[in-house]
Amino acid sequence: MLLIAGLGNPGSSFTKTRHNIGFEILDSLHSEYKFGKFSEKFDGLFSKTQIFDQNVILFKPMKYMNLSGLPLYKIINFYNIDYENNLIVIHDDLDMDFSKIKIKSSGGHGGHNGVRNIIDYIGNKFYRIKIGIKNKQIIDKKKLPTKFVLENFEKSEIKKVNIIKKNFVNNFQLIVEKKFSLIENKP
Repeated sequence: MLLIAGLGNPGSSFTKTRHNIGFEILDSLHSEYKFGKFSEKFDGLFSKTQIFDQNVILFKPMKYMNLSGLPLYKIINFYNIDYENNLIVIHDDLDMDFSKIKIKSSGGHGGHNGVRNIIDYIGNKFYRIKIGIKNKQIIDKKKLPTKFVLENFEKSEIKKVNIIKKNFVNNFQLIVEKKFSLIENKP
């Protein structure tokens, strides 16, 4: 069983923020691949289906970003998921340029408090798909990072965000099969 978790903050005021790109991507996959209705359990929303010869769960922790670890820990334990091989966490990355994609199989949290909290619960050996959100406001230090991640994407960025979501949909089979070298920063 493969668990794909998108990170974000619950609540309508966070829906289109940079920090919620993980939720947005999961919602696109959920819609396009006709997963069943999201159910509430494990302090989150999950949906399960059989696709590409695998059982796949989409999961959105419904605690605030910095508390993502416990909901993930709960669903991992319930389904007895081998998280070192079968957990993929999709999240924003403030240190990477906007729209860049990087995939890691382990490592530190890189200052991301949601990832830090997950590591506190399960350790650092799990797949992450990181989406860069850094833009000129951060480079020129015009915004505090804590405020920047909770703001909506700029109008000029929304088209690219939609392309990123479409690329996840188009490459979903490669993601499920963990053929990451074929998708990293693929246009």
